[in-house]
Amino acid sequence: MEINNTDAEGRLVLGDGVAYAVKHLNPSIILDMATLTGAQGVATGKRHAALYCNNEALEEAVVAVGKATGDLAHALPYAPEFFQSEFRSAVADMKNSVASRENAQASCAGQFIGAQIKEWVEGEGHGWVHVDMAYPVHNGERATGYGVNLLVGLLERL
Repeated sequence: MEINNTDAEGRLVLGDGVAYAVKHLNPSIILDMATLTGAQGVATGKRHAALYCNNEALEEAVVAVGKATGDLAHALPYAPEFFQSEFRSAVADMKNSVASRENAQASCAGQFIGAQIKEWVEGEGHGWVHVDMAYPVHNGERATGYGVNLLVGLLERL
């Protein structure tokens, strides 16, 4: 991994975590949640988390559960073919941050995570959703508890 942004360290850890899950736990669904990017707030605002998901049914379930629980979420464009090139490196497998800050940064950050489990994500029957919840987790200086109800509601639904 080429480090071209030292402020994009969380995605390295999260990428390792989902890769570990795929290798050792044999999941059919992976849901990762993180306060990953400031770009999330630009893309979906202060109240909606941003979803980057490879499975329409799973994406719709997260949005519906968010509406039911109050932990709102909105889908980002899922287009690995447009975002993977942002991480090209001349000296490593990937860079850890985008080449262009003008290309859907919140989606790109999700794509970085997905690239760590690319073969699994593309496999049949696998659902993966990345939830970037950077803004809805706080209201001013106070934590909101965002994500707890979303996760519990989604587990109940699935």
